[in-house]
Amino acid sequence: MSVFFIHCAWGPTPTRSRSRAPRGGASLRPLARAAGAGCQKPGAKSDTINFPVHLILASASPRRAELLAAAGFEFDVLPADVDETPGPGENPLQYVLRVARDKANTIQARCRESGATIVAADTVVVANGEILGKPQDSTDARRMLRLLSGGAHDVHTAVVIRRGTLERSEVVTTQVWFQPLDESEIAWYVDSREPEGKAGAYAIQGRAARFIERIEGSWSNVVGLPVATVYRLLHEVR
Repeated sequence: MSVFFIHCAWGPTPTRSRSRAPRGGASLRPLARAAGAGCQKPGAKSDTINFPVHLILASASPRRAELLAAAGFEFDVLPADVDETPGPGENPLQYVLRVARDKANTIQARCRESGATIVAADTVVVANGEILGKPQDSTDARRMLRLLSGGAHDVHTAVVIRRGTLERSEVVTTQVWFQPLDESEIAWYVDSREPEGKAGAYAIQGRAARFIERIEGSWSNVVGLPVATVYRLLHEVR
């Protein structure tokens, strides 16, 4: 298992993340350190096996950064602040792709001269036709979990890769089946505070794993980034 080092705190200041060989079976542990500007060309670039590339992850999500780092990518983190309000008549696939593309546009405008390749993504959970974003509070989290209980729902993640004028994009869908949840289980999970900041009010990689019967599709897509899709799209803009 890799150990990755995050060279600054999450937020508007860009960070540098890289994977390093573990010592004695160490687990993943984020370490905060100072970093330089993410738009500048780095001395060392991420080698995605066949070609070096300066990657910028246009996301503040630590889960997306963890997935990329665990897969051996080196990258800068430069969050993009965009409007994530669903537009009139926008279906879930249109919505998630539009938000991911807005993130890519925002970072490209800030880093136009860097020659960097931008990785942008957005994830939504859809249950019974309703887009479930991040819960507003514990009451909203309980409502979402009741919707997910005992049924299947879809998790859509849009990935946009931008390198200069080249762009590749794709929306990846994973279907997730929840076991029936009683009110005590919902209360226990919400009280753990894990639903906070999570689309659909749950984290498949955390305590919610005990509630998930099965999935069909990419596991990392449910976490927030379909890594194999990112890798394939990166090769398409090389």
